[in-house]
Amino acid sequence: MRGRIADLVERHEKYRSECINLIPSENVMSETARKILASDLVHRYHHEDFYGGLQYILEILQKTRDIIKDLFKAKYAFVEPLSGNISFLAALLALSKPGDKIAILSPEDGGYPFNFELVDRVPVYLPFDWRKGTINIEKTRKLIYLEKPSIVVLGSSFILFPFPVKAVSEMCKDIDSYLVYDGSHVLGLIAGNTFQDPLAEGADVLLGSTHKTFPGPQGGLILTNNADIAKKLAKVVTFPPVLIDNAHVNRIAALGITAEELLSHGKIYAKKIIENSKFLAKELHERGVKIAFENRDFTESHQIWLKVDEREGKIIQEDLERANIIVDRGVRFGTQEVTRKGITKADLEKLAEIISSIIVTKTKPTYFLEEVKTLARKYRRILYSFDVRI
Repeated sequence: MRGRIADLVERHEKYRSECINLIPSENVMSETARKILASDLVHRYHHEDFYGGLQYILEILQKTRDIIKDLFKAKYAFVEPLSGNISFLAALLALSKPGDKIAILSPEDGGYPFNFELVDRVPVYLPFDWRKGTINIEKTRKLIYLEKPSIVVLGSSFILFPFPVKAVSEMCKDIDSYLVYDGSHVLGLIAGNTFQDPLAEGADVLLGSTHKTFPGPQGGLILTNNADIAKKLAKVVTFPPVLIDNAHVNRIAALGITAEELLSHGKIYAKKIIENSKFLAKELHERGVKIAFENRDFTESHQIWLKVDEREGKIIQEDLERANIIVDRGVRFGTQEVTRKGITKADLEKLAEIISSIIVTKTKPTYFLEEVKTLARKYRRILYSFDVRI
């Protein structure tokens, strides 16, 4: 007997194999990384001061850190966080104290909806320029010098364009605060040298989740070039535990494999993601879909943003899902997963035609269901990996 959960997982995998996934916060691992995630490591601890049998586990942990440091040109890497959210919480606990102000984008402007009240920090919201798709630098300057936050966070769930890291870094130095760059969505693009290099531009900390444009297992990552900051972070994310005890060495090994893949193929992969995003945005725009930031060629990242309100976003998400096209209610489209599966421009054009027919001309979504399933079945290989080389 297989069990009901195993049957549900099998049904889920068949269903998603027949879908086109455009959610910008998901990706797919290579088969090599997935096998490692389910290896014997899934059963094991890593605390060398207590457990035996660690001769390979400790080497895996150190090699992964070294590869990550090489990939991001960073001096210190923490691979222990179990999510991007825990990475962010670790930075808050390490670099600020109760009652401190944290400058960050508001959820209404794409900022992460974090509950600062529970950690006794006070958010002050950075002004966003919806025409440029990034913060308003002059209003930000006034806010930072007036509020003097302990940490300034640059990052967004809706991130289409680079942030002015260098300019904000200079402001932070003036008031003796830390600049944290939340690269959750764009870590893979940063690794591929196609978006921006926050640490080189002056950020004190680069952190984020490892399963969006960075096509690894779900988890988190923290990077810095500052020894004092690294010591403060270590007190929060290493043993004895505050946020993390068992760091899940199977996940770290899969993360290491993914980082190795990006060292080999990351630049080509990241460049192709952005190329596909721009192409899909243009095709959708020309067919009457309301795509934001036409004045900036739509995007410089994996994301495309539709100019719709919350009610319309819900309708679009549900209609597209009836055609097996998976998006969120943002509505954000992301090209990182379809790019890793090798989608062609001809099929992106076909996809744009289907989406526009559903959104603009209101064609019944199920009319396209079999066509989308056939399209999805074409893309089973995971490219830019050790499995399939380009």
